[in-house]
Amino acid sequence: MEPFEQVDNGIVVHAPNGDTKNIPTPKGFDNRTFKGILAAVNTAYLRDGKFPDVNTIHAIWPRTTKKNISAILGTLEFRNALQHRGISFDTSDGLSMEQQTVLLKLSDPFDRRGLASKLKDLNVPMARFQAWMKQPLFYDLFNKQTRDNYVEALPVIRQRLIGNAEAGDQKAIELVFAMTGEWNPQQQHLDDAKTIILKIVEAIIRHVKDASTREAILADVSMYAGTLSAVGQQKILEQ
Repeated sequence: MEPFEQVDNGIVVHAPNGDTKNIPTPKGFDNRTFKGILAAVNTAYLRDGKFPDVNTIHAIWPRTTKKNISAILGTLEFRNALQHRGISFDTSDGLSMEQQTVLLKLSDPFDRRGLASKLKDLNVPMARFQAWMKQPLFYDLFNKQTRDNYVEALPVIRQRLIGNAEAGDQKAIELVFAMTGEWNPQQQHLDDAKTIILKIVEAIIRHVKDASTREAILADVSMYAGTLSAVGQQKILEQ
């Protein structure tokens, strides 16, 4: 028998001992999605021995968005269903259910609210969260999930950058060229500085007739230039 059974008014959860419990589907979601996510979590938990993250759940059941998965993971109905099934948030990770819920909420890339707003929504005081951040396990898991979100978002960000460049956004064009190595803004500034220095050297040679004065000025210019190429051009101009 499947651990989760879809019915008209929600999901029937079958406990390992055979007991059943009817869990209503969270508001805003359909029974099929709720059941699919629960089944994916159950599969991953049995396979890996720990509570899965959003990416793992989506890989097992990709019929909904990661945004929906993140939203359902934070609902009371979801936690009740897992509890009846015998799956606890803190079984292997060593974290409390409250900590796991906070991690899932904070790691949701679709929730753009600030930290204080998210914690308030979860009834978690800032002082408690700051204390959790001093726990190596909580910090490491939070750091890993945010890094995973960053890596996952890179393809979308790159595509958006390319789209902006194709639309004629000058800053986006410059950034694309800088990323591909076709244009280096720092090198451009250096080249501009070299050009100015060469013009100064040309002016000194043209207008300063006293040889000793000219050599002293050019020596100072060479020192301030700080580049061998500028010094080399200076010597060429002096010839």
